[in-house]
Amino acid sequence: MHRQKQGMIIEITDQDFGREVMQCKLPVFVYFVAPWCHTCYPTRLFAEELAEEYYGRVKLVKIDIEESPEVAERYHVIAVPTVLLFRDSQEVKRLLGFQDRRSLRSLLNGATAEEGMLIEGTVAESRRI
Repeated sequence: MHRQKQGMIIEITDQDFGREVMQCKLPVFVYFVAPWCHTCYPTRLFAEELAEEYYGRVKLVKIDIEESPEVAERYHVIAVPTVLLFRDSQEVKRLLGFQDRRSLRSLLNGATAEEGMLIEGTVAESRRI
């Protein structure tokens, strides 16, 4: 089992995907890469910078499509880099190609804002009962 260290993106495989992404209670940022991908590296650097800020609110994972092609095929990842955001085991957002810090921050802010609204809604609903 992989544990996300504070401020780190963890590498997962096809075999880890169910446990690390589909069963995770947090929103999950899934970053698909390949060793030959030149635009993957700067996007990864921006994501790693943001990993510290969002630690504990969003789980960040990376999948190499050459080492783990099954998940990439299942989610129709045809270009790298590709970022998928999952919530409650469902894909909710997809970003294709190079992403700068601003677009990644926007994605993560949206994920944490929606998560906050869900939590507040649950608390509000439970108070009414």
